[in-house]
Amino acid sequence: MKFSILHTAPYLAKIINLSFTTGFVPNMLKIAKVCHIYKNGYKTDITNYRPISVLPSFSKIYEKLAYNRLSQYAEKLCILNDRQFGFRNNRSTSMAVLEMTDKINEAMENNQFSIGVFVDLSKAFDTVNHNILLNKLYYYGIRGVAYESFKFYLSNRYQYVHFNEHSSSRLSITCGVPQGSILGPLLFLIYINDICHVSKMSHLILFADDTNIFVADHNFNNRICNINYELQLISE
Repeated sequence: MKFSILHTAPYLAKIINLSFTTGFVPNMLKIAKVCHIYKNGYKTDITNYRPISVLPSFSKIYEKLAYNRLSQYAEKLCILNDRQFGFRNNRSTSMAVLEMTDKINEAMENNQFSIGVFVDLSKAFDTVNHNILLNKLYYYGIRGVAYESFKFYLSNRYQYVHFNEHSSSRLSITCGVPQGSILGPLLFLIYINDICHVSKMSHLILFADDTNIFVADHNFNNRICNINYELQLISE
């Protein structure tokens, strides 16, 4: 592709600019090829293979430009919660650990019992509800053509499995953010962004779909009751 960029760039730029002005995303950019990479164990066991979703190269260019616009908008309006450390510039797992350490030290200085519950959402990226995601984008000010663009982006997506030079038929994708995409992680952060507003009693620390719920209290029994109450709120 890089050898033909001088010839393809003008046409690609025209297609992408038309997409941004009309809100329409070409369907050919939304077809994923799923390849299985062997991890370990018996090669005859399908669970020992990791599915990798491969998207068209042109879709990566489109998504990078769309990502830049959405990311700049989110940063400018401070949309993403300050407790989210995943998939963000100038943030890391180390900063998330320091945040948790500070909360534990603060509780110890106040002679409080502290407890942290670590939550790892199963298939988090694959189970994103498109209607809920679109509603949240609308809530955060993504309206008009931009909203229609994301609606088109999430709809009419297909995937097929490719293995040993054989390909399956295409199946429709009705939920989840596209695996292997550039926009997927940012859309997921927006999707889960309001989880920190569940309660003022607990302190949540997020790294993408990994969540730590921290609660401190002078009374040991109160702490146990509070953390169970917080887990119920988050579940709802």
